Amino acid sequence: MTEIREVRSEDRAALVALWHRVFGDPVSYVEEFFRILPEIGSGVAAIENGMPVGAAYMITALELCEGEKSRRCGYLYAVAVDPAARGRGLGGSLSQAAAVLGRARGAELICTLPAEPGLYAWYEKLIGVRCALYRERRELASRPGPALQPLSAAAYARRREALLRDRPHLRLSDAAMRLEEANCRAFGGFLCAVGDGIAAAYVDGDAVEVRELLGAPPETAAALGAALGTERVRLWLPAESGEPYLAFAPAELPKSTVWNLAFD
Repeated sequence: MTEIREVRSEDRAALVALWHRVFGDPVSYVEEFFRILPEIGSGVAAIENGMPVGAAYMITALELCEGEKSRRCGYLYAVAVDPAARGRGLGGSLSQAAAVLGRARGAELICTLPAEPGLYAWYEKLIGVRCALYRERRELASRPGPALQPLSAAAYARRREALLRDRPHLRLSDAAMRLEEANCRAFGGFLCAVGDGIAAAYVDGDAVEVRELLGAPPETAAALGAALGTERVRLWLPAESGEPYLAFAPAELPKSTVWNLAFD
């Protein structure tokens, strides 16, 4: 018998181990996620014989801002099922339960970033979202450029809001931005000021992955590679078509929305 219920504090050690086993992320990041989780949302767990064999998380400390209007978003994150428990539909059940939890906690809109293209249709069937934003990849050779100034999560958030105040965009709570900062740091990166703009980046293999670059020309991303010691930089830019990115409620997201900081 499998019970699906909201995660509890006593589940934490088992959930950290499950996450690390499924995704392989650094334990330091996973533990930081669970420290921050009560401030940004919650999750659901599939329990068998008293132990979690699967989990999914719902981050609700996000807003879609359009001028004076804002709507809370629920972001489905880190759906994980232990290999021994797969093939029984637990991932789908957990995703649906997490979406219900998000709406119960005030989310007007549900979204996620599928791990691979084949999952977009799966999530559309499960929770009614489909690809709403696309992106394109640009590869740059690393080279010295403008000076980079590391920023705290709070300072980055202030600059980001100033840069995006006239555009539809994702706004993160202070705690959600701390999670973004922890994500970048766990993989050898940071949040920083670059020229007159800002950037969020981390190291992925032999390249720097630029999660966001705002207020600076794309070419300035090359300086992130030089600063973080890689030969290449992978920069993702919004596009009308190309690689599927964010899955969102149909017709609810303006195509000009600046999202960028999905928890991928």
